[in-house]
Amino acid sequence: MFHLRLNQLNPLEVELCMAGLSIRPPDVEGVFVRRINRFMGVAVINGEESLIHIHDPGRLSELLRPGIRVYAYVKSEGKARYYLTAVRAGDELVLVNSAIHNHVASWLIDNGLLLKGYRVVRREPKFLDGRFDLLLRRMDGVEAMVEVKGVTLEVNGVAKFPDAPTSRGARHMARLIDALRAGFEAHVVFLVFRRGARVLRPNAELDPRFANALKKAVESGVRAWAYRLTLGDDWVLKPEGELPVELP
Repeated sequence: MFHLRLNQLNPLEVELCMAGLSIRPPDVEGVFVRRINRFMGVAVINGEESLIHIHDPGRLSELLRPGIRVYAYVKSEGKARYYLTAVRAGDELVLVNSAIHNHVASWLIDNGLLLKGYRVVRREPKFLDGRFDLLLRRMDGVEAMVEVKGVTLEVNGVAKFPDAPTSRGARHMARLIDALRAGFEAHVVFLVFRRGARVLRPNAELDPRFANALKKAVESGVRAWAYRLTLGDDWVLKPEGELPVELP
């Protein structure tokens, strides 16, 4: 086991082991009040309303409701005093921090829980005028570009992505096709953080553009994967296994 420290903006500490991904427990908990914009909200923490940084571009409307319990780290810099890491949704904790997604995906791959036979050789590799999330390599030398997406929306056992229209997500799917044409393998990995999810589907009703882009990517040879993880009260992300991906 070893520890991996992320940057100062995202004050997480994770311990990597086969049993799960152990996240440093939050410094504080409180009650969510309202969302101000894409990356900022208000929560009552230690008896007073304070700004809380939300590192997740989704709407999270089914999670960040007034009165819901939130868990956060103290921030030493920036406008917000706290950094949101998870929320209590009924009887489960849900990770809502997209800054950690690449680390979670890397841990799954390097421990042989997903994309067996590959290893992570680089995070945020450059490609054309942008970057992917991960670069993998197989033992035979084949390299693969990977885009990672976090999923927190679940309805009646169906995990749905996205929970807000994302033109950026559609562009990522097109860029994966470009990676195939450049001689790489290409994969998109959906990390599902909801306990009740049994299958993943693109949220075609909300964002048909992304759904169509994902379908086109898969038809072009991009591989789509979904993997469910649950966050326990001990702050360990437990791997629960792959989920089927159903396309429209």
